[in-house]
Order: sequence, then structure tokens, then C-alpha cells
Amino acid sequence: MGVLDNSSITVDAILTKRGREILAAGGDLNITKFALSDEEIDYTLYDVTHPNGTDSYGAVIENMSLLEATPNRTTFRSFLVNESQAGASLKVDSTNYTNVDNGTDIAIAPTTVGSPTENYVFTIGNTNIVRFSGEGAVKTKTASSVTLRAQSINTAATTDVTVQGQNSGLVQTITVTVKPDAASTTDPLEKQKTLFADTAQNAVTGMGPKGGSGQVY
Repeated sequence: MGVLDNSSITVDAILTKRGREILAAGGDLNITKFALSDEEIDYTLYDVTHPNGTDSYGAVIENMSLLEATPNRTTFRSFLVNESQAGASLKVDSTNYTNVDNGTDIAIAPTTVGSPTENYVFTIGNTNIVRFSGEGAVKTKTASSVTLRAQSINTAATTDVTVQGQNSGLVQTITVTVKPDAASTTDPLEKQKTLFADTAQNAVTGMGPKGGSGQVY
């Protein structure tokens, strides 16, 4: 991790670990979209009492040193969106599924409230624990809804499933905990047999000139 000098305009873009995995597996990044975030900006530093007036309210923020882009980035916790999406939210039936038996199906049907209807990018953290029903070890899928199926594993384990609006960029994280199967020989922590059949989601991350972060899709 390093710091970018804010004395000049710099746009720093690198491949994330996800992007490197895709390339190493012979995949194509096929970048078609990008998203922006300002989650690294501390807006409490915006000083409306600055003696130099309104032009200087954001002086501290504008002169902050910036962190370099990091390959460990997987998603944003917040996104910069256009005015038409202000106040929109992404809803799911539940964000936590516990004590799930192997073979159990979990239907995930998100809705975006306050914004036009859209598809969603679903990303599974560990495909040893849950998979998209009938689709093998695919980590990422774009659809209006999906069905997850709990896998047979020899010890209880938990994984996250990230749901991201394809147009809005809104995100929800769903946690799924699967119970152990006494007959299973699959260690949930063993190397995943991952297929990159759908999208290069979160393959590149970057840092812009004013501290905003970016991801491309």
C-alpha cells in the first residue's frame, strides 16, 4: 500500500486478484462498464466555518494524500450514482441464512426500490459451500434472480454472496452457513474449482485524482 502525491492529477488502475485469476484461467476481462465510489473520503472534514468562505469549505478534503489502488478490492460499500437514483435501495428477503442442510435451495430475488428495474450480478465467495443451482462451480452470474444450492461439506462453513445492481451499483451481502454432512469428504476450505463463465466483475480497480475509487466490469 502506498500514497499518491496529490500535487498532480493521477489515475491509477491495476488488476485485482479477481482479474488476475480470470486471466490466469485463460479468460477474457471483456470490460464494458465502470462504477465510482467516494467511500475513502471523510466528509466530516468539510468545514463550513472556514474563514476564507465557501470556496475553502472543502480545502482539507481536496488536499488529502490518496491511497494507491489495491488488488484486494472486491466491491464498494457505497457508489456514486446519478441524481435519478438518489435514495434508491436494494432489497432482498433475508441477508442471513444459518444451519442450512446440504442440497437445500435458497431463492434470491432482489428488487431495487426507487430506481428502474434491473438485473443483478451475483457473486459467490466460496463455491465449495454454495453454488448456483444446476450450474457447477461458477462464481458469478448476471440475472434478475438466482437459486443457490447448499453443497455437501464435512464441516460447517460460511460464505458471502454479493448481490449488485447492474445499473444502480447498489450492493447487498448475503451470508449463508451450511451444516456439516457426516458422509461428505469435501473440505469447504480446499481450493475451489472455479469457472469464470459469466463476467469479469470487479477485475480492475483504480484511484482517481480526487480520492474517488473506481471499478470496471
